[in-house]
Amino acid sequence: MADPQTVGAAIDKALQMASRCAAQETSDNYGLLEDEIGEVESLARETIQSTLDISSLLGKLQQARPLTPGDLKTLELLIVGDAESYIKYETEFPHWKNELQRALDEITRLGAAADQSVQTLMQLRALCREAEEALTDIVFYLDAKERMSKFQEATRGPIDAEGYHFLADIVRQMFVSDKM
Repeated sequence: MADPQTVGAAIDKALQMASRCAAQETSDNYGLLEDEIGEVESLARETIQSTLDISSLLGKLQQARPLTPGDLKTLELLIVGDAESYIKYETEFPHWKNELQRALDEITRLGAAADQSVQTLMQLRALCREAEEALTDIVFYLDAKERMSKFQEATRGPIDAEGYHFLADIVRQMFVSDKM
């Protein structure tokens, strides 16, 4: 079971690896940093699981028992808490849209050119890669916004039997399967 001290130690390890990346910019170092960041995220998730009373909430959802305001807050944290935090601190969305448009403009320019040489096709591949990177970030951001909106709408009024079942499935998939 993870705890705040374990998370802190993992953060320290990740930050040390980030310093190593700054000193030696290699794909191996950045790959290791990616692993360390993944470990921090995993430990944070485990700590959240051990802090919140998920089994009680899951029981209420499975039995379609009314949820208290505290239960709803816990459910919100579990289902969209990460998305809310991400949206709150993410500032690059306009930049990603600009990068995508720049890449698309260049792709348009290359597509209109009569020259389809290997060099042109290599440039096209590089531009497609840039567009894909921007699109990955854009889609992730918009998915988070849409998930927040859907959750708020779904929990705005009374939850019906199907809603309880659906929410129970989400919580079960998020946490019960993680322990297996």
